[in-house]
Amino acid sequence: MKRRYKLLLALLVLIGVPYYWLLIDNRPGDGPGAQLDIAELRRLAESIPGPKPEAVAVQTVGWRRVPGTLFVAGGGLKRNLLTIQAGLLSGPWGEIVIDGGFGAQDAEEFGLEAFRPDHQARVDAAMRRARRIVFTHEHLDHIGGLLRLPDFAQVAPKALITPEQMRGNRWADGLPWPRGARESLRAFRYSGMTAIAPGVVLIRTPGHTPGSQMVYARLADGREALFAGDTATMERSWRQVRARSRLVGDLMVGEDRAAVFAWLKAVNRLHRENPELIVIAGHDEEALRFAKPPPGIAFEFPAP
Repeated sequence: MKRRYKLLLALLVLIGVPYYWLLIDNRPGDGPGAQLDIAELRRLAESIPGPKPEAVAVQTVGWRRVPGTLFVAGGGLKRNLLTIQAGLLSGPWGEIVIDGGFGAQDAEEFGLEAFRPDHQARVDAAMRRARRIVFTHEHLDHIGGLLRLPDFAQVAPKALITPEQMRGNRWADGLPWPRGARESLRAFRYSGMTAIAPGVVLIRTPGHTPGSQMVYARLADGREALFAGDTATMERSWRQVRARSRLVGDLMVGEDRAAVFAWLKAVNRLHRENPELIVIAGHDEEALRFAKPPPGIAFEFPAP
């Protein structure tokens, strides 16, 4: 009998330890995290004269359901809705698109349960209208929509693509760039934080990928929003300071886990100090729309 108990214990260790390490472990470390200074963000938001954005919209183009613990370590095996989405800031100055969705062939490759070409068409039309286009990072489900446009050459000059989003890492180099695209585009370079339009600030947040960044917006009516990208995949990521599982984050994506935790701590602290701040996670339109919808956010882009 004792031998059976020992075998059972050994089996539990063999299964349990890897399971814990790969899917549950969420030790964020004792560091204070990165710094996101709301006063500096607001100062930069005022540094470019002109009318600030008046409206925020989020457009989902597809989705799939995955066990929560994959993208929120220790988040349980219940399947969560993972949305592919884009953001839009609009106002008198002009529209700014944040992330561009992707194409139908990409949706099939990602194994989505649903892909809405009509929704992607709204994002495509917004990119064509936009005065600026920015991307939270260099993954296909965020930048692919621009790369798949048949009129890429006409639209791409409006995109502020950073050097890290353009080349030099496996994600940027593996994107389906149109022939000659990277040679013809000028990379957008900045350090730390920079304003790109009245009320709109880019924040360099390398960690999830080398080219990861967040987008802060201060609207004309004083509301504030932060597009967190995939540094915070889900709302629980920043609220509970939970990174992706090691299975996804370490083995599949190869992200800098310590840096991701540092930025999650920063977003969590920023929101605690400024509870009216609207934080938009990279793939969690469901939480944004149904848990406690912030006032004044639309969940559909204008029709083409």
